[in-house]
Amino acid sequence: MAPRILSVLAFAATATAFPGSGSNFNATALFGPHVSSGTLIAASSDPGFASVVGPRWSTWEAPTYLAAIKPATVSDIQQIVKIAGQHKIPFLATNAGHGAATGYGDVQNALNINLAHFNSVSIDVAKSRMTVGGGTKFGDVFDPLFAVGKELQTGNTWCVGVMGATLGGGIGAFQGLHGLVIDSLESVEMVTASGALVKASKTVNSDLFWALRGAGTNFGIVTKATFEVHDYTNSGRVILGQFSFPPAANVSVYSAVASFDHYIPPELALFVSATFNRTAGESRVNVAVIYFGPVANAQPFLDKFDALGPLVKVVRNLTTPDLFGNVLSTGVCNDGGRQNPYHVGLGRTDVPTFSKFFGEFDTFAKAHPSYAAVVVAQRYSNVVMGQTPDAATAYPWRDIKTYLLFSNTYTNNSIEGDVDIASKSWRSMFEATSGFSTPHMYVNYDHGDEGPAAKYGARKLAKLRALKQIWDPHHLFGTPNPLY
Repeated sequence: MAPRILSVLAFAATATAFPGSGSNFNATALFGPHVSSGTLIAASSDPGFASVVGPRWSTWEAPTYLAAIKPATVSDIQQIVKIAGQHKIPFLATNAGHGAATGYGDVQNALNINLAHFNSVSIDVAKSRMTVGGGTKFGDVFDPLFAVGKELQTGNTWCVGVMGATLGGGIGAFQGLHGLVIDSLESVEMVTASGALVKASKTVNSDLFWALRGAGTNFGIVTKATFEVHDYTNSGRVILGQFSFPPAANVSVYSAVASFDHYIPPELALFVSATFNRTAGESRVNVAVIYFGPVANAQPFLDKFDALGPLVKVVRNLTTPDLFGNVLSTGVCNDGGRQNPYHVGLGRTDVPTFSKFFGEFDTFAKAHPSYAAVVVAQRYSNVVMGQTPDAATAYPWRDIKTYLLFSNTYTNNSIEGDVDIASKSWRSMFEATSGFSTPHMYVNYDHGDEGPAAKYGARKLAKLRALKQIWDPHHLFGTPNPLY
């Protein structure tokens, strides 16, 4: 049976033709005979294109596609990659589409491979193992894990793809208890640049598995992955305290956060954000206290911030699926906004730097009414993360204590130049007092201009590039964070 074709793709040798595809390109003729009946193919001009192409979270630096394919089987992916490589057709495999970096904007007039059909979840409770498909989102695993009394360190929202986050390292509120997501990754099956389906683990293709854990988007398309999962903490209940403070309290709040620089309990995660309240006409500094344990154990940390005189205080006892799938995802998972991120990894909390930034942020937001950013510092214990030797994975920055993300959102594109100037200034300011001699950039939060050494670590690049020559010599993969 032929694949389901929503539109025959016929591209002439014009600006809209796929590079290297010849004077007449017909995607149906090229891919159709080699993929299964469950595969969908659509042209960008087709009315059904939106149901085939992968979703896109941010409109900033967005890729553009002439066509999209939604494969149904692993064999389909193998054939698509093989044929696209042979015909020099640029492609980008996507799942949740939650990444935002300048490299995505370099993907123009390409082929989208939408992995939405690969959203399977299977849990072996007795062995504490979970296997997911390459198109699975974190929101697909929260409830199934909770139902069997298990948990996995995950990202903090439901809408992020499991593998996209994992291959860059995988940070989140469970990090203090279980380390990075890659620290629980046991094996993968993936399609490489040659179209081959290979396995990788600590014992099979171990060098490739090393590279996948921290630089994985450079080496292929993961179709399936197995993780070790953990017995859930505190019966799957978590205490969430949310506080909002006026501008005058910023030094007190940042000083309280700095008191955790030398030690933060593994059960505790802190989110400290700067936002602008348009109704009040001034900025707010906000704190989320997340504690995976009973309220009695959380109380000293709640009291620490309550004593600073918040304008708003809300404390809740939630299940972990409620925390990640609802509360922390509110306002974060809406597709179609303009998200222009910047990031700094910090080894210390320099209160004067944070306070200076807060004042400049307030001034900038007042001068730019369409600016609706959330600048959030995520503070996790890195003790468990540090128990994995640096040489064990490609991930380079196990010494980061706080992940500072400038999530710049705005509706008026004309302020983009001002946003970039301010963000680069703030980034440099925090780098200077970060406690690190070189920039530490979590690759999944990058803007795109930091360079490979900041994302992958200069000491890791030689090995990564050597492996790239073995597994992807023609550089089919790497968007948005290439190794060169």
